[in-house]
Amino acid sequence: MLEQLRREPLAGAVNPNGTVSIWAVISTISGSGDQGADPNKLVEITDDPNATSLPAGESFHTVRTAVFGELYRGVSFTPGSH
Repeated sequence: MLEQLRREPLAGAVNPNGTVSIWAVISTISGSGDQGADPNKLVEITDDPNATSLPAGESFHTVRTAVFGELYRGVSFTPGSH
């Protein structure tokens, strides 16, 4: 996942409970040889910055996947909308 995030847009926010949420637009690996050409997933992860080890089950989850003809160019966060 981190390889996919290297050049992709990110947005983040500190949640009221002290955790941090990060959203990113990523490109998936294509079986047709077009590796990561189209940013096509919006993913999110919530993390506890005070954790001293990786919490069990923590991982990125897909918020939205692009449909045919749709392409994600970025992600932004509007204060008050989270």
